[in-house]
Amino acid sequence: MLKSMIYSGAAALGLALCAPASAATVELGLAIDDSGSISSANFLLQKSGYVAALSDPTVLPLDGSVAIGVVKFSSSVVNVFTTQQITSANIGALIAALNGMTQSGGSTNIAGAIATLTTQITTNAFVSDRQVIDVSTDGENNVGNLALARSNALSAGIDQINCLGIGAGANCGAVQAGAGSFSVNATFGNFEASLRRKIQIEVSGGVPEPATWAMMILGFAVVGGALRRRRVGLPQLV
Repeated sequence: MLKSMIYSGAAALGLALCAPASAATVELGLAIDDSGSISSANFLLQKSGYVAALSDPTVLPLDGSVAIGVVKFSSSVVNVFTTQQITSANIGALIAALNGMTQSGGSTNIAGAIATLTTQITTNAFVSDRQVIDVSTDGENNVGNLALARSNALSAGIDQINCLGIGAGANCGAVQAGAGSFSVNATFGNFEASLRRKIQIEVSGGVPEPATWAMMILGFAVVGGALRRRRVGLPQLV
């Protein structure tokens, strides 16, 4: 949001920019856990979930309204896909990048992933209404200072840091931050369905009311979803 305000202010003052910035509704930075706590089979399930979800235009519109960047994290952070506005012309490149991911193993550097995506989102040429970081993990941060990374992200203009926690070991309460942010508790078995709905919410800009959460739960049950509430005061899919 801060970046949008800066560009809007520049336009209002009639300041000339060297090149016009491209407009998107939302910039979404995806952080994917590829640490050693995830088995190779479950990493493939996670990867295939991202590929299937982001290949679906009902989840990810192809009209340029969404700009997406992707990193994966273990002990270190690796860039998977540099932020681009997604259209029919480059969706193939995004899917190819996701399909090309290999698992690094190692520790769980969520702090580094948030810091990397914060820099990518706040320094690119896109102007958007909302800037969102979306972390999926089966564990909790054990490299770097997560609280500082969250604080720095919000101060830099990131609107939300949302979390998709996989299994009982995920600590989304330490990840989630920002007004309207939310977390989803999932399993590897229902990961794709959980991810699809989560990204749809992030792209649309809404936070479901309790009744909507209930309908989502029923939908996930069809594909084997089993979700739990873990923290009072922060929206979570139960």
